[in-house]
Amino acid sequence: MKVVLITGCSTGIGFATAKQFSLGDYQVIATARSPKSSDELVELGEKENVLLKELDVCDQESVDKLFDELNNFEIDVLVNNAGVGGSGSVENTEIEFAKLLMETNYFGALRMMKKVIPSMRSRRSGAIINVSSQAGRRPFALMSHYCATKYALNGLSESMAHELAQFNIRVTLIEPGTVITPIFGKGNSIPEDEKDYSIFQGRMIRQVTKGLTELGCGPDIIAKCMVDFVTTKDPKLHYLIDKDAVDNVDIYNKYGPETWVSDGKILDDEEFFSTMKDRYGYEIG
Repeated sequence: MKVVLITGCSTGIGFATAKQFSLGDYQVIATARSPKSSDELVELGEKENVLLKELDVCDQESVDKLFDELNNFEIDVLVNNAGVGGSGSVENTEIEFAKLLMETNYFGALRMMKKVIPSMRSRRSGAIINVSSQAGRRPFALMSHYCATKYALNGLSESMAHELAQFNIRVTLIEPGTVITPIFGKGNSIPEDEKDYSIFQGRMIRQVTKGLTELGCGPDIIAKCMVDFVTTKDPKLHYLIDKDAVDNVDIYNKYGPETWVSDGKILDDEEFFSTMKDRYGYEIG
């Protein structure tokens, strides 16, 4: 029975992933900062092959404590899912908030990987799944710091995948588009942006709403993709999920970064969304 360690399991993608792996022949170690605060996770933890553990990926002592407690387990699959969202202009976002995003989304994943790689290397076997985002492949207005964390995670994962291939350790990036999860409630637009950046706030709300209601996908689809990655004979380094993620990245690559910059000069919403419809072939907001 392979051992799967998953971070950020209290809700959303993390919970769906823990549940999906628990249906197979896996020992699931589902972690969260406060596992008992999630009734669903507590219920899942009653299964024989699910073990709940406290973990704060931002705290090295918490990470060390977890692995001390798990010394009887050799991790076969690591799923770095714990993350935090957030929006705001570069001008008005506090640096401390930017640090929090990077500490969670990048360094949190790095701490976990440094713990499991030595054992995987010595056994010449293992899988590392990093939950990134379409925002790690293309930029979005008022999400500069979030994009920066995901671009960083992508670069790390791509380089690491090359380093670890010789040890038969597979690495992948799960890159969802809009997903119906509580992450959207963890980092809202900041009031200081209402004066000079309100146009982007309005567009973000329209696009996210469209994604949540029509274009995005649920956590279960992403969880199934992770299980498939672990079992397939043809693993990929990138998994863009779902249609909105694929389309957003394709359109950005097709028209190029200079077009993206020029689009920021369009002040009329009707003109902006009309232009986007011409490119995508459907309404995006």
